[in-house]
Amino acid sequence: MAYEFGTNTLGITNPFKQEGIAKALSGAAIVGLGVFALLGVAIDLKTSIGLAWVDALLGLALVGIGLRHAGTGVFQLFKYFVGRSVPTSLAFNYNPSEKDNANAERQQTVYDGQELESMLMGRKNATFREPEGWIARLIHTLLPRLIFAPFPIRNFVQDIAGLLVFAAVGLFAFGIAYFVSVSGLVGQAGSLITPVLSIVLLLYLLFQWKQAAAFLQSKQAARLQPKNVAGLAKLLSFAIIVPVVTGFGYSRLDTVTTDRVQQLVADVLVFEAWWNLVVLMLTLAAVVGLFWVMVRERLTLAKPSTEVSEFRDNLQESIHPDEIFINIENIVLANRRYKEVPNRMYQEFDPQLKEQSQGKGSFKGKLLMETQPELSTINYSAKFKAFRLLATAVAQGMVFVSALLLFFTVFKGYELQEFVVANLLDSRVSDDLWQKFGLQLSGFLVLLFSWLTVSSGAKILERGTRLFWAEMQFNSLLMWMKTDGTFTESKVSTGMSIHDSTRSENVVVRSSITPWVITSRIVTSTFATSGASNLESPRYVMQMDKNDQELHGIVAEIKQFLQSREALASLTNERDLSSAETIFRVNEASRANTNGLSAQMESSADAVLEQQAAGKLRQDQENSDQQQGA
Repeated sequence: MAYEFGTNTLGITNPFKQEGIAKALSGAAIVGLGVFALLGVAIDLKTSIGLAWVDALLGLALVGIGLRHAGTGVFQLFKYFVGRSVPTSLAFNYNPSEKDNANAERQQTVYDGQELESMLMGRKNATFREPEGWIARLIHTLLPRLIFAPFPIRNFVQDIAGLLVFAAVGLFAFGIAYFVSVSGLVGQAGSLITPVLSIVLLLYLLFQWKQAAAFLQSKQAARLQPKNVAGLAKLLSFAIIVPVVTGFGYSRLDTVTTDRVQQLVADVLVFEAWWNLVVLMLTLAAVVGLFWVMVRERLTLAKPSTEVSEFRDNLQESIHPDEIFINIENIVLANRRYKEVPNRMYQEFDPQLKEQSQGKGSFKGKLLMETQPELSTINYSAKFKAFRLLATAVAQGMVFVSALLLFFTVFKGYELQEFVVANLLDSRVSDDLWQKFGLQLSGFLVLLFSWLTVSSGAKILERGTRLFWAEMQFNSLLMWMKTDGTFTESKVSTGMSIHDSTRSENVVVRSSITPWVITSRIVTSTFATSGASNLESPRYVMQMDKNDQELHGIVAEIKQFLQSREALASLTNERDLSSAETIFRVNEASRANTNGLSAQMESSADAVLEQQAAGKLRQDQENSDQQQGA
């Protein structure tokens, strides 16, 4: 993910400063050793140009190694650039505003949306997976709380335990081979088999050392790995079959050849790996001892709770279903952002509304989101901090010792080469020279294997200790919500009087809402690095805690929104209210004029009727008078 600057930072500081100081000092010491070798060039030119070339090449190599090592340490002291999109999401982030970051971190996500939903619904933690393999189950039986550690720490402990198991089995196999050799089962070949097998055992254990060191630096360490005993059966078979086959072949040699082989073994193969095996075992014991304390202290901090807070209810509200989801996404969830960083959507927010006939229908929607993780302090004990600092110092000391052993090994190899050129190229070589060559070869092999042992041990200790410097924990809200329901439509009209000139006619949606909300305050763990990808490692859910108070706040906001909705449209603008009032006054005036005209017309009609009645009475009186006169 690219660095994204923001003035409101996440408050994450560089965790590698102390390790960087130790690494820089170790690298500076190696540079000094290389400079010392370079200073010997001028002196050795007077005696041997070959030795001068060795000084020059070795000095340049040591200076390069030291500068690189010191540069790495100094780099760890630089400013730690942390953008606003770190750390890595738990699953693929469907938030539209974070599309680019989501695609960039896709390979680093440990879970998917369905798995996180299952964790909340089932009150379980998918991080705590069952160990695979014989060795993995053995170490988890001896350390039951190891299952509650992040994957890199679990893999590291399994690798160290595997080294111990392979070392013990290797020694046991060597013991079997030694018994077969000295018991006479292989005849006179015992004196040949014992030193050869000791070298094979040493090479086998060194190979296991280097494999463990390489695995700690690989990306596979972020995923939980099985740890089996594959190869142990082959090792035991090798310890039995090889001595028998060697003894059978040795018995088929003639007497002259047998004597030559015996003389060669006595003169040349005087090297036995006992000293190097002791160095290897002491180094392994030191590494295991330091890590045992740190792992034990780290496991005491594990709180593998899987608790959640839950809300279920049925609500009857006059609201359109779409408005429910719009409010939850744009208001309720937006209020939960940490330092205004967009929330992470692990299930795409896609509400579905199914309209049916006669204004009826159903709706459903689901979401799974996490707020921006907030850095949480890990409360390490004082003993843990002391041993972490001690392990870092010992690791960097071993790095310098390995460089020193390389220095002596190269010069010992040059002496061995000069001895071979000066004494062993002649066809006639005395037994005394062969013995001296055997001693020279033995000394060279002791230094070579010591360098390989200390070098691999330093890498394991350095990279293992780095895990305990790099771990960071974050706290965030993980929320899952599912909303189902039905809705019906009806019309509500106001202002229907014959004299009203303004009218409000509304379609009211009555929804039956059944929300199901599950929330949890989760603690997640990730392992930082130095460089551009400093916080882009996988993140693991370590703890799930109840958050009833936070859930009550979310539910209260949703209910407040539902209850504050207006079902009827009204006038809220001052100008609209003034216009409606003007229209109302005009209507009143119109009704007043209409009433006055009606009253006048009624009085006029009454006068006409009275006049008509009076005229009729006069006419009737006149007709009566005429009849009486006649």
